[in-house]
Amino acid sequence: MKRDGKNKSFWEDQAIKNRISIYDNKNFDTIIVGAGITGVTLAKELQNRGRSCLLIEKENPGFGTTGGTTAHINNFFDSSYDEIIKNFGEESAILLANAAKETIRYIKQNIVHYHISCDFNECSYYLFGADEKQSKKLDDILEAHQKIGIETEQIFSIPFSLTFEKAIEIKGQAQFHPLRYINKLLKEYTKNGGAFLTETQVKDFENKDGMITVITDTHSMITSKNLVWATHIPPGNNRFSVLLAPYRSYVATLKLANPVKSMAQTADLYDPYHYARYHKSGSDYFLIVGGFDHKTGDENDTEKHFKDLMKYVDENFKYKEVVAKWSSQFYLSADGLPYIGKMPGEKNIYISTGFTGNGMTFGTMTSMVIPDLLDGKETELSKLFDPSRIKPVASARNVLDEVVNASVHFVKDKFTVDKIEELNEINKGEGRIIKHDGKTFAAYRDEKSEIHLLSPVCPHTGCNVVWNPSEVTWDCPCHGSRFDVEGKLLNGPAMKDLKKIDD
Repeated sequence: MKRDGKNKSFWEDQAIKNRISIYDNKNFDTIIVGAGITGVTLAKELQNRGRSCLLIEKENPGFGTTGGTTAHINNFFDSSYDEIIKNFGEESAILLANAAKETIRYIKQNIVHYHISCDFNECSYYLFGADEKQSKKLDDILEAHQKIGIETEQIFSIPFSLTFEKAIEIKGQAQFHPLRYINKLLKEYTKNGGAFLTETQVKDFENKDGMITVITDTHSMITSKNLVWATHIPPGNNRFSVLLAPYRSYVATLKLANPVKSMAQTADLYDPYHYARYHKSGSDYFLIVGGFDHKTGDENDTEKHFKDLMKYVDENFKYKEVVAKWSSQFYLSADGLPYIGKMPGEKNIYISTGFTGNGMTFGTMTSMVIPDLLDGKETELSKLFDPSRIKPVASARNVLDEVVNASVHFVKDKFTVDKIEELNEINKGEGRIIKHDGKTFAAYRDEKSEIHLLSPVCPHTGCNVVWNPSEVTWDCPCHGSRFDVEGKLLNGPAMKDLKKIDD
């Protein structure tokens, strides 16, 4: 398999190589776009409920964030429960906590029922404060957990070589190998007649008279009653371009010389925070460490984040060797909770997006929301995640920040020029936005010294892309669309490639 960037994740070499194309041209109840954990789990759940589905994936299963996750499955979230209580109320926080616990049980049930070998472990999470301010926040989190029934207690030692001022143990967590998990679910799905198309990009769609018509690059038209965007962010220019902010996080996997006593997860409360967890595969033990997040497209020297990550690793952990380093993308929602349910203004189009750093949990939880909505059943959980919601107190500041951020990039891209760069100054393996002969290009020189020229204008809303040297991609700083050096779309919300320019 492959991912949406140059760097290989820890999961890729161990993943089942899986190319599937099963399509019998029948009428479908639901088309699901995106074969990450959200789309695959949902396809299997809908099949179990007797619905006919077609799952469409632009590349291969796990190509996007599922192939680059750290595979935490948690009963708490980046938006802490004290914040959720403040913004949504205590009853909503209890509802969410119970749904998180049920999600972990759901994943475990799938693993047992389908005999999935995916390094699944249950463990505790050790959250700690490294200074007085963080410790105060930790007290607020502990109090909130005790209110809503998340089993948490203060402890005085943690199973990691990290210094701290105060720490809590949050019980009931889990972790796994995400690609082995979704590949086995896919195998069960297709074995039972589920339709699945890989290497198929959705180019356009139409919603008319209660029927969805999807146009792809390999099949002219496919129809269904319902459409689910399980693509990390819904495509096109809509309200979620403002309500979601794209971020990248950096990860390293380290092979350990000795076994650990038990699996465990940990994080501090810096902003951005550092996180780590143990992983066992076969007889080998690993440490997965991540952090140093930043807004997509806002950093020119993305390699620096890997250097900072490895400096942090070397200062805090002992290990045998580095086995993988990669970065991955996530979307931060305006009010801290995901948007799962009906696309606003549509009766038969559904979305699941805005997971922050909790994609394995919220991606799976989607199968506890959308199937009920398809059956005409609205639940308290679906109301909480309703994509039509607006929480002014919780989201107004974040929404404004993202509008300003995108606008700054748009104006800067269109009306100022930094420094004129000549084509012959670009090194092998390097990309730059350049101005040459009065025109602006996204230029990349490959290892054979050939120059690849693209229009830098993202086809989503017209921002200029920027070069990501660590992943060798062109990233849009406005809404997170990403493209390879040939201009091919890697991640939406754009639905088209960057325009090639003949050199």
